[in-house]
Amino acid sequence: MKATLNLNLPALNMTKPMLTSIAQDMIAIIKIRIYKGLDFNLTKFKAYSTKPIYINYKSTTYKRLKPKGGIKKPKSMYFAGGYAEYKEKSRKRSNAIEGQTAAVDLTLSGMMLQNFVVLDATNRSFTIGLLPPVQDYGYAVNQTRGFIGLASKEVDQLVEIVKANLLGE
Repeated sequence: MKATLNLNLPALNMTKPMLTSIAQDMIAIIKIRIYKGLDFNLTKFKAYSTKPIYINYKSTTYKRLKPKGGIKKPKSMYFAGGYAEYKEKSRKRSNAIEGQTAAVDLTLSGMMLQNFVVLDATNRSFTIGLLPPVQDYGYAVNQTRGFIGLASKEVDQLVEIVKANLLGE
């Protein structure tokens, strides 16, 4: 999955470090939005399922975040309130980032967003995305809960950040 974004910046002689910095600012904008529970259209993420669920002790879900608070079974843990209950009871909520209050903020173990990084940068472009440990899962999540991208309001915000940081405006 690849997207191109034009920032309509004044003509600048960009360097790789400058574009890396812009890419990091873009990632920060995206993460802050995610923690507010919003996709790249600034729409709330679809709620997590409340359909009863069993979290198998050998599953990748179990490995990402050990279930807590459900009903213990021989090979799994049962949550009558579905994935929503599993996530609410099992995870540690961080208040380190202002606004991280949404029930659906794409944070379970933290691995996906920790691996959302600048993949490449040159003096003409940059690529952001997910590293191999979470690529399959993360890009699948992006297909259903579009988080990689910027709303037009966020593009304007990024342009203002770039102008302030690179042009001193």
